[in-house]
Amino acid sequence: MEERRPGLTVIIPAFNVAKWLDRLLKTVTPWADEVIVCDSFSTDNTANIAKENKVVFIQHAYINSATQKNWIIPQASHPWVMVIDADELPEPALLTEIDLFLRNADSLTDMAFIPRKNMIWGELLGKGINYPDYQSRLFRRDKGKYQDKAVHAQVEVPGKIVYLKNALLHDDFKNTSTWWLRNDRYYEYELQELIKHNKRWSFTLQYLKPLYVFIKMYIGKGYFLHGFKGFYVCFQWAIYYFFVGARLYEYEYLNKKGS
Repeated sequence: MEERRPGLTVIIPAFNVAKWLDRLLKTVTPWADEVIVCDSFSTDNTANIAKENKVVFIQHAYINSATQKNWIIPQASHPWVMVIDADELPEPALLTEIDLFLRNADSLTDMAFIPRKNMIWGELLGKGINYPDYQSRLFRRDKGKYQDKAVHAQVEVPGKIVYLKNALLHDDFKNTSTWWLRNDRYYEYELQELIKHNKRWSFTLQYLKPLYVFIKMYIGKGYFLHGFKGFYVCFQWAIYYFFVGARLYEYEYLNKKGS
């Protein structure tokens, strides 16, 4: 008889994710021992979809991604936790690989990094944007905690980390408009991090970093092989970091002007 894996809770942070949530829940609910949707008071059909799928549904005011996840993680009922965004979907082989990992993980292993394949306009660009784009998503509930960062926080654990082979499919880039609207929120998180670490506006941050990001992706990662789509992805990330610098410049300028 095959040994049963340790208990696993899947946590899904949510805000207005109705267009993705049902697909994800129908994939993970039959597989996980518990599924928790932690909702930031969505105004669409997110709550109804969660309740229809008979998962644990909890609402909590949102400050930032790391704070929200650190609040919900201790409420998981099982010793292992997997965090999945609603616009992601695990490859079928990933679920099998996780089962095997959990059954075989020794007492010193606290986390597994999961690769992610980022999609653009519903399609993969090669193996995905920035693949393998490892995400700290599978960890022991009582050992893992997200970094105190407003944006791009990863989980930290005291023990060993392994890297899985199969991936999460990330399907969030639908069109340019949604990308711009999402990033307006991310620019504020990036600004908070820069202020917290006493970073000042500089020529390097404003001009050289966006250029470096573009060259690293377009040439270093081979995006030039993907025609306009490859150029588009690299250019949008250069724009992203340009506006991060611009937000810091604006913050310093307005504070100086007001003093």
